[in-house]
Amino acid sequence: MSTNNIAFTAPINPVGASPVLKREQIWAGLLLKIRSAETFVPQAIQSTTVISESTDQSTGNPVTVREVVFRNDQRKVIETVTAYEPSRVLFLQPDGSSVNNIVSEGADGELFMTYTFEWRHPGASKAELAALLEKEKTMSKMAVEGTITAMRELAKDGKI
Repeated sequence: MSTNNIAFTAPINPVGASPVLKREQIWAGLLLKIRSAETFVPQAIQSTTVISESTDQSTGNPVTVREVVFRNDQRKVIETVTAYEPSRVLFLQPDGSSVNNIVSEGADGELFMTYTFEWRHPGASKAELAALLEKEKTMSKMAVEGTITAMRELAKDGKI
């Protein structure tokens, strides 16, 4: 199977950022992103509809099944999203593609946002996979930075 694996990391509170986001606000933002992805990545996602919510019986983690509509091609995808408080949200797509949104801490207590992507492209040629990789790298940077920017705006507005 042809797969692109990508990761992108950005500091959540770089020097001069205001307001400085607290871990609780970041987690609240990630939980909101499960229900309203378009708030965080409007360039990529047009809408989010929650289909169901449950709890994983073996871990106690909340699980949300949602439909997202991608803006560029109007493609609808059902995703299963599991939240692992306070550090990770996993998005699984039916084709096996996955995205992790990870909040991590550096040696000096600084917070980082990392997204990892495993995009599966069955049947893609090497050339097609390479072209997709460049687009997906650009999108991963936009998704991380856009999420942090949206969280900062939500914090300014007192919504997280």
